Amino acid sequence: MKSWASATSERRSFAPSVARVAAVFWMGSLWTTAAVVALLFWRLPQAVAGGLAGDLFAAGQGLGLILGGVVAQAVSPGPYRRLARIAWALDGVFALLILPTMAYLRGAPGFGPQSPTWSLFMALHTVSTTIYLIEGVLGLVVVARAL
Repeated sequence: MKSWASATSERRSFAPSVARVAAVFWMGSLWTTAAVVALLFWRLPQAVAGGLAGDLFAAGQGLGLILGGVVAQAVSPGPYRRLARIAWALDGVFALLILPTMAYLRGAPGFGPQSPTWSLFMALHTVSTTIYLIEGVLGLVVVARAL
């Protein structure tokens, strides 16, 4: 029978491993999605690529909300935990606020460059691209330095 101290010690050594795996999947899916989306726009008509990109981002950011939460909690207290939590929060803003708003705008009748919502959509696109890039860089720093 294991003592309480050895069981606690085993759980503590298990947590960093889980955090590493979660971080690799989180950042791997984020950067892979970015690469695939770039290929979509290179190879497909813009409207088709945009729809597929939105679906990929939604799935990836949903996964990121879960995995980012694991990472943000598992990183040792200090500056890297703060970076992980900022990246996780950016994931939340992107997944829960920006993506649904962009999907709503895109679903409006007559949506396109001539529609009245086009400028708002493009502004959100710029903001989301910036957030996505910052999230990815912060996540890579956490993976490289803290785990």
